[in-house]
Amino acid sequence: MRRVALALLVLGLIVPGPALTEAAAPLDEIRQLLRQHLYEAPPESVLAGLRAGHLNADLASVDPYARHFPDREAARLDRDAPTWTGIGADLQLESGQVWLQTYQGGPAKRAGLPDRVRLLEIDGQSLTDWQADALMNALRGEAGSRVQLTWQENAAGPKRSTVLTREPFRPLDVELVEPWDRGVVRVRDFLAGRTRPALMATWDFLDRVSPEVSDADTPLVMDLRHAGGGDLHEALDLAGLFLPPGASLGGVMARGGEIRSFRAPEGTKLSMPLVLLVGPHTASAAEVFAGVLQHHGRARLVGQPTFGKCSSQTDRRLSDGSVLRFTNREILLPDGQSCTSRGLRPDVEVGDAVLSDLQRLMSLAMALEAGRGSDVTGTGPGRQ
Repeated sequence: MRRVALALLVLGLIVPGPALTEAAAPLDEIRQLLRQHLYEAPPESVLAGLRAGHLNADLASVDPYARHFPDREAARLDRDAPTWTGIGADLQLESGQVWLQTYQGGPAKRAGLPDRVRLLEIDGQSLTDWQADALMNALRGEAGSRVQLTWQENAAGPKRSTVLTREPFRPLDVELVEPWDRGVVRVRDFLAGRTRPALMATWDFLDRVSPEVSDADTPLVMDLRHAGGGDLHEALDLAGLFLPPGASLGGVMARGGEIRSFRAPEGTKLSMPLVLLVGPHTASAAEVFAGVLQHHGRARLVGQPTFGKCSSQTDRRLSDGSVLRFTNREILLPDGQSCTSRGLRPDVEVGDAVLSDLQRLMSLAMALEAGRGSDVTGTGPGRQ
């Protein structure tokens, strides 16, 4: 499945993959950056073959996660853009089908669309053979404009039509999935300086309105099935929130084998049982977060094997205002191994039908914790 993050929220957000037209780029500057800092030293013959009009395709032969963003696109890379206009959903392409995953509080969710729906038509037009950019162009529009969606909750469900009004919207960094008394939070991205405090604020809210959920023996279920990554240090910081001070968080390895290690810091810790819902689109920083906690036996994983990308990319702004993104480090889990190409194996594996059904996943998560019992102690409701 191809995930187009926030495609329906941000007008003009860049879709992964080659641009339709590519502007000229400072090729010598790009070659030098890759020569000096790419995690695996690139062959000079490949660097010499980089072409301005086909740069992203050529970069893929050096680094599958490398991408060049011309200056007009680089300005849109900031996820903290103040104005997002859309219907409040992620767009996902899966086996020729189009799916929407709605955001809490967004127009689609308020209109009654479930968490995940299959999109069939936009303004009465069938979506057969539509590409991602065409889908986004059809769903974008000015604030206040309207769009009609035909959808179904699953492949066998009835078709429904809903008219939505596009509006500025900013998704929550950590979503509390309704109903609140289930104690399920969803994280789609690990945002620097924001995801950890957002989780703490969410847990404090649960502690006030649903004390039974924040009881020390009740598991916290985190939905990472569509967490495509984000900031590595935020993922490590969040993992440290669930581990005792000094516990290994793994490390990062630069070219040449130099390793920088990380450990859980002092401070407030959350001690409730933890279940993580994962799948083949759980990747990068989300995989690191899950892998660290699984290694220490601190969290149980339910779902399907994860994507298998334990590498870190960096963005470098070039002299013409454009940005080059490339892989500069490999991330190591506490056992000293990377998850790249192998992913994480869940403690409980499920089929595709169950993976897309949050209710059934929740039943598995609760049964898993009920069978194990709580082996974590603390003072107060889930906190020590």
